[in-house]
Amino acid sequence: MKNAGKHSDELKQLFKRLSRDGKPEPRQTLEPLDALVRGAMSYDVTDSRAADAMKAISKEFVDLNELRVATDLEVHEMLGVRYPAIEERVAMITQCLNAIFEREQTMSLDRLKAVSKRESRQFLRELPGIHPFVEAYIMLFAFEGSAFPLDEEMLQYLRDHETVDEETPLPEVQRFLENHVKAEEIYDHYMMLRKAAQSDGTKKKVKS
Repeated sequence: MKNAGKHSDELKQLFKRLSRDGKPEPRQTLEPLDALVRGAMSYDVTDSRAADAMKAISKEFVDLNELRVATDLEVHEMLGVRYPAIEERVAMITQCLNAIFEREQTMSLDRLKAVSKRESRQFLRELPGIHPFVEAYIMLFAFEGSAFPLDEEMLQYLRDHETVDEETPLPEVQRFLENHVKAEEIYDHYMMLRKAAQSDGTKKKVKS
């Protein structure tokens, strides 16, 4: 990313300001497939809306294998067609779950717990249609990896606060964050940025 050194200093100042609101709640480790589904329902929506979606999925499907074989239309109707980018999210979930089942011959990613984090992340990045936020979300919450989930709302917050350039694409900003945030701080910084971006997004909607 252009001017990485300058933006690194600006990033530190931003997180210093955000940290004044206190540290987030401790990280709750998720099972990898649960993290995949939750991550897919979480980018560019509020945490409360994503939580409601997860409750609906848990109520409707006995397990994730049942979700894997459900039709996209069934899942659309269950979650509601007004859920943002619902077709994209459901297609991602079912395609990824099916790819995992085909590659692993089981509905589990426990094997990845025994390999290097680099190998785990490469596996996730190769899943069909997976969003950068989702693969990083799985790494952060299931494997405690140094990954920074980033969605468009969080990216816009960074742009609005002149922490990154307007033209820099999301995957590049994600790499920038992962290279300039310490591993032991990455969860706290992700949570702080997500909270601030969602609060800022709500204020913009009220004004509009």
